[in-house]
Amino acid sequence: MRRVILGSTVLLLAAFLTIFGYGEEKGHFHYRMKVRVDPATQKLEAEAWIQQPPSTRFYLQKGFAVRQALADRKEVSSHQDSAPDNSLFAKLGTPVEIEAQSPHELYVKYGGEIREVIWKCNLIKPELVELALYAAWFPLFQGWKEFTFELEISLPVGFLTVTNGNLDRQWEQDGRSFTSWKSTVQGVDMVILASPLLQKLEGKSGEKQVEVYYHKLSAGLMKSMQGRLMEAEKRLSGLYGPSQAKGALRLVYTPRTGQGYARIPLIIVSEERALSAMSEKYGKARIFRDNCHELAHFWWMFADPTTPEDWINEGLAEYSAYRITEELFGRGFAKMRKGEYLQNAKLNATSDAIAETESSSPDREVNRYDKTTLMFLEARQRFGKAALDRIFKSLYIRFSGTHDITTALFLEEVEKQMGKVAEAFFRETLYRKNKVESPAQPASK
Repeated sequence: MRRVILGSTVLLLAAFLTIFGYGEEKGHFHYRMKVRVDPATQKLEAEAWIQQPPSTRFYLQKGFAVRQALADRKEVSSHQDSAPDNSLFAKLGTPVEIEAQSPHELYVKYGGEIREVIWKCNLIKPELVELALYAAWFPLFQGWKEFTFELEISLPVGFLTVTNGNLDRQWEQDGRSFTSWKSTVQGVDMVILASPLLQKLEGKSGEKQVEVYYHKLSAGLMKSMQGRLMEAEKRLSGLYGPSQAKGALRLVYTPRTGQGYARIPLIIVSEERALSAMSEKYGKARIFRDNCHELAHFWWMFADPTTPEDWINEGLAEYSAYRITEELFGRGFAKMRKGEYLQNAKLNATSDAIAETESSSPDREVNRYDKTTLMFLEARQRFGKAALDRIFKSLYIRFSGTHDITTALFLEEVEKQMGKVAEAFFRETLYRKNKVESPAQPASK
């Protein structure tokens, strides 16, 4: 993500990722979902079969009600948990307790309407259905719990549907369209994005299917972006090793404003933001850089994003996007972009160091994106591009598939791969306090 939203909404990503408790004991389970969405009434009805559920307590969208609950195929009671709850779950959904003891399978039938639109990217409207974890549209369990899923979606005929699963089959029945999806990668989210406005562009990159979905943007621009995305994926794989995205790569320019995000193998960005960027200098490069930042998260999402360690995820993704955009679009854009990083870095409101910046800090973005990228660019100049590539590849090999990396481990790997001088440079930069000017005092009369 990159300045698609401003102010307090920037902080919500860390808040919502906190509901998965990065750093806690991991567990694997499986959802089987049947979902009926009615955009005209803005309502959703769903059935969830949850195999090996991590708990009998979960959270659902505040506008939803549980219709029925079964534990190991036996009817059980459910109720809203009225116990005091100061977790971030309470801001997102309603806690529901199923009255059962360690069942092997939970069945929950529920439904209602999305009452709270968050980040402008979780909604049910006639022209767009977009649902992800931010809406708590499926039962969310506390703690870091990776899962796989099977997802059957029913929508009115004419909606083009895409998810972060693999398409199994599609059919029509009684005036509605159905699509069935299965995930192959352990993850923490199920995304539904569907719209009657979307067009689809398909292509191939080796054995990988590359799909681009769009509405208002031109077909020519989308063809160009598809090719650039293929090239970016190829270059990042060559630098750091293959990502977890197997068999498909999907880029959706969703017809709304708001934020972008990545869920392997899916990248979602705002089409309105892209349209606005086209009126600026280096518009195509700006659009591509946004896409490439999200693509880079297929590699760089191995630190706890709810803590100051998130600078590793965002800084590496931003630097990777800068590097690939520089290679594909030239030094002119790169120089301008670096100037923007420098300008943004002057706007600190706090004295937070990069490695100590909390998610609640007003300098979260400038420290994790701008200053971290500037740090990597300075390191590239001092130690060489090859040395920087070597440390990044080493980090990816060591920590891929985990969320365990910390600043201390980053510095440990730097010293191992690049030596004590490089480690000292990164340590000093990461922990350097920013100078914040005191507010000007009014002149005495």
